[in-house]
Amino acid sequence: MDTAQILREYFSGEKAEAFWILATGSASLVAALMLWACVREPFARGLALGLLLVAALGVTVGSTVYFRSDAQSQRLAELHEVDPARFAAAEGPRMRKVVASFGHYRIGYAVAVLAALALVFAAGRPFQHGLAVGLLLLAATGLTVDFFAERRAVTYVTALEAQGSLPRAR
Repeated sequence: MDTAQILREYFSGEKAEAFWILATGSASLVAALMLWACVREPFARGLALGLLLVAALGVTVGSTVYFRSDAQSQRLAELHEVDPARFAAAEGPRMRKVVASFGHYRIGYAVAVLAALALVFAAGRPFQHGLAVGLLLLAATGLTVDFFAERRAVTYVTALEAQGSLPRAR
């Protein structure tokens, strides 16, 4: 497999996943607005607030990744074609940083879970219970998405290293 094909496969997967992240964020926004406007109960209001967090992350991350993927893939393919050394100098550190960031995201999701537990056990009110459910949805969605994103990123880096486009990590 050549570098251009490795790039196409990685960014194709990234764009497809970004579409689903954006769709989930949009659906969460609609659900939050409907809960807030129509149900008007404390649990629903708390859940709506949690869903707004899911929506904010989903719409922001999903749209950013979705709309930049094609241009980024094309730019990297062209850079590799004309200057493989500059490609390696740019893409290697960038992707290693991306892979390392998933550990930080997991910490963030763990904090969301702990906050949800605190809301349920310490506060015990319907609004806080709804917010706790929203935080748990955020953590579950994030952990699921990032599981696949991290695996795809590691596979991408490994393929580029095996192909010789990136030096092996030290």
